[in-house]
Amino acid sequence: MRFAEVTLTAPRDLGDFYGAELGLPLDDDVIVAGETRLRFEVEDGGDFYHFALLVPGDRFDAALAWAKDRVELIGDVFAFEAWDARAVYFHDPAGSIVELIAHHGLEENGRTGGFAAEELVGFSELGLVGDQPLLLQQLEAAGLELWDGTIEEPDRLAFVGERGRTFILAPPGRGWLPTGRPAEPHPVEVTIAGLPNQERLVTVCYLSDAAAADGEKAATAAPSNRLLLG
Repeated sequence: MRFAEVTLTAPRDLGDFYGAELGLPLDDDVIVAGETRLRFEVEDGGDFYHFALLVPGDRFDAALAWAKDRVELIGDVFAFEAWDARAVYFHDPAGSIVELIAHHGLEENGRTGGFAAEELVGFSELGLVGDQPLLLQQLEAAGLELWDGTIEEPDRLAFVGERGRTFILAPPGRGWLPTGRPAEPHPVEVTIAGLPNQERLVTVCYLSDAAAADGEKAATAAPSNRLLLG
């Protein structure tokens, strides 16, 4: 699978940060992160997310040096031994917790020298916060699979998709790495490509309570904190 398009909300325009500071290509209001086209809809409030960008598996050290020159990293490098992956984190100006993660052996490009933003493969992870069993049931109906984690134990995360490209199902209030900030549900719209046995794109629209309360969206928002699949 791959995250073809992702739309999130933010209290301010983030084009300057992702475009000018990180160097990602811009296409009008779209931030082009490899295979993923990312949009932020500007809305009042404090919406924030956890998402990860996929670094080629053989380019983590170069990406780390690149990131240090552009952002203030949160903590040290995290090694996820069970995944054979390494990651670092930083905040964007909206307060979202952004991760750069490289899985050994995945999407390796053989390059050497300094890292370039254009090497980012695309979205690797995207957190969805809410009723984990219900979210899993609906994502499975779209053709995705639980590949790590569990929904059977309180405060555990569930990973749905595949290694390197996955949704993270989190219960509300669980702390996100590495800050411990409690997870909150906020609106997400994602178009997914490359699912097994699916020739068409699948759109996942996740509506938070706030979005469901918006009268303009009421016809499609109920019930709140649910996934709409198209």
